[in-house]
Amino acid sequence: LIHFYKRVRMTAFCSLVYWENPINSGVLFGSVLLTLISLSYYSLIYVCSNLALIMLLFVLGMKLFTKVAVMVGKNELAEGCPLDQLAAMNVAIPTENLEVYSKQLADKLNLAISELRRLLLVEDMLDTVKFGLSLWCLTYIGAWFNAMTLIVLAWCSAFSIPKLYLMNQEKADEILGKLMTHVEEIKSKVMAVVPVKGPAEKKSE
Repeated sequence: LIHFYKRVRMTAFCSLVYWENPINSGVLFGSVLLTLISLSYYSLIYVCSNLALIMLLFVLGMKLFTKVAVMVGKNELAEGCPLDQLAAMNVAIPTENLEVYSKQLADKLNLAISELRRLLLVEDMLDTVKFGLSLWCLTYIGAWFNAMTLIVLAWCSAFSIPKLYLMNQEKADEILGKLMTHVEEIKSKVMAVVPVKGPAEKKSE
């Protein structure tokens, strides 16, 4: 059942990023992007209070429109109101799977802590070198962008790269194949230079 819920969520998310329904994707992408850009210039409290105020005014406007439509005899205009669909939605958080999710989260957290300890204690020289190079690259990324800019770029990429890849899949696969070939060549050269202890050598120690 849990895997089914995960597949459903992934299917819904993929349909959004692939713009299968442009209206839903556009509303989600635009609203979140506008919120992220607002957070770049204003405080979190200011943005949240304004968003809540806009939602409240929208709901009041829809309620007023529905009542006026009923009063003038235009019942067909009052039918299919988005507020009715929202009121019928189940917004309760399921509690039967919380224990499973908590265990999965704890397992992933323990795995991340163990991996971080392994890298910091230099248990594998090659992995520690790659970890250090990644941190060095992150210092340049942090100097060029702040966290909110990276989040905005990630959000825009999530709604643009999958669609562009789907439209140019053959060319993208060809370029990615060449890139992975170069990466493997560089990796093999680095593996030949950096001494890596085998399992037998580790046991002998």
